[in-house]
Amino acid sequence: MDETTLLELLVNGSPLAAFAGYLVYQTKGLQKRMDMLNDKATEREDNLRSRYDKVINDLTTEKNVLQQQQQYALDQLEKKVDALVTSVDNISQVVQELRMKEIARNVNNASQT
Repeated sequence: MDETTLLELLVNGSPLAAFAGYLVYQTKGLQKRMDMLNDKATEREDNLRSRYDKVINDLTTEKNVLQQQQQYALDQLEKKVDALVTSVDNISQVVQELRMKEIARNVNNASQT
């Protein structure tokens, strides 16, 4: 509705027409206010969502780094355990050889006496 029609309706119309005009004016004002509040709420929601996404990305990155560090530590530990097993096998072989020499020496000493 244009202004002249609205003004004519207010002047020539009944008191209910004036009230209806007021209600239209109030509804438009409230609609603008609701739109502003909705825009602010949407902006706040978008900000929260971006912060949430950033936190998730940071935690995912941290988790991946920790997994890589853990895998590296496990690989190093596995290498050390393999080296220890090899060393124990070598020591076991040397001990076995020394026992055989001791047995041979005891047999030799027993046969000489």
